[in-house]
Amino acid sequence: MEKPAASTEPQGSRPALGRESVQVPDDQDFRSFRSECEAEVGWNLTYSKAGVSVWVQAVEMDRTLHKIKCRMECCDVPAETLYDVLHDIEYRKKWDSNVIETFDIARLTVNADVGYYSWRCPKPLKNRDVITLRSWLPMGADYIIMNYSV
Repeated sequence: MEKPAASTEPQGSRPALGRESVQVPDDQDFRSFRSECEAEVGWNLTYSKAGVSVWVQAVEMDRTLHKIKCRMECCDVPAETLYDVLHDIEYRKKWDSNVIETFDIARLTVNADVGYYSWRCPKPLKNRDVITLRSWLPMGADYIIMNYSV
């Protein structure tokens, strides 16, 4: 079974988070994102246990800022089912015990929206509110969802 790709920033030619603007990704951005998810060079594996792996990469311009990518093996769940579950904000309130509130703000294109998510954080952190630009695209056996915190 193929897995949905882990969330990281795409490395396309257009500005990404932290730059002048964030734009709805195009097909090239999705291809670049998938390539980065599959890349191994420059990434340091920092955690691997029970089907969950986490890699970290230092961002060149500021060594205190890091990119993180994760992969989780879901052997008993088809990728398309996981993809559908991650898109269902009402169902998320049932399976995600950390969700306080979530709702869609606006649909930008057929495969991009802006949404709100409020979640409980473990102590000593305070709860967080997040606004995201979420874009998604099935690409063959891969199901890609990219989020930018905006």
